[in-house]
Formats: sequence, C-alpha cells, structure tokens
Amino acid sequence: MIFWLILSGYLDLFHITAGIICCGIVTLISGDLLFRSDVKMAASARKFLRFILYIPRLMVAILYANIDVAYRILHPAMPIDPGFITVETPFTGDVTRTTFANSLTLTPGTVTIDVTGGTFLVHAIVRDVSEKELLEERDIQKNLARIFGEGS
Repeated sequence: MIFWLILSGYLDLFHITAGIICCGIVTLISGDLLFRSDVKMAASARKFLRFILYIPRLMVAILYANIDVAYRILHPAMPIDPGFITVETPFTGDVTRTTFANSLTLTPGTVTIDVTGGTFLVHAIVRDVSEKELLEERDIQKNLARIFGEGS
C-alpha cells in the first residue's frame, strides 16, 4: 500500500481507495507465492523478512557489476570475454528459481537464458569472472538457499 501511495503521489480518497482495492486484488492473486497453505504463517513471515534483507545485498551486487561493466566498456582494450555458463543448483521451488534467475539478470554483465529444473544457462560478458562468482563463490545461490530453505 505504501508503494502504491508513493507511485501515485496523491493522498485523496479516490487514490487511497483505488490503492486498497488494487492491493487486495494483488494479495489475493499472488499471496500463495509466499504464504502457502501447507507452510506455517510464522515460517512464511521469516522467509519474507529474510528476502527483504536480501534486497540490499542484491543492490550492492548490482552497483559493483554496473561499475565493472562500465569500466570494461570504457576501457580502450575492452577486456570482455563473452560466453555461456551452466549453473547447477539444488533449487526446486518456482519462487526460488525465479528469484535466482532474476537476480542474475538484474546484475549487469549476466543474463539468464534458460532454466531447466535447477539448471540455469547464463550468458556473461566476462566468462572467467562470472564463472568464479557463480560456480565457486556462489554467494547469490547461498543467500537464496538460506532465505528459501533449499539446499546450498
């Protein structure tokens, strides 16, 4: 609701009412993504809170990747080495896989091309650096595994 009010910029009765109605519809349609009936409400709330705390980490990763991509593009030698990387994950949940794919795509320099089960095909503009981050360090994968309770 706060997001709706910020985006609309209006605090009159019409916009507040429209916001309440729209938020209610979105909650009814997508509420089962985080708050499933087979999971306790407290567990879903903890998962949601950990996801909210993940967002600043993602923002920092996006900032660093932006700087790295800008450097590589502006450097006279253009030190890029594009290629594809296959990332195997233990993720089985749709929300976890979608969040992982979106996290990779939002980070400049990498784009998720295909997802088959827990296997992700990623295009990177610098294959060696991305392989190190995605296949060795696995920071994004470990964070999401902890948030959504799936094996790392």
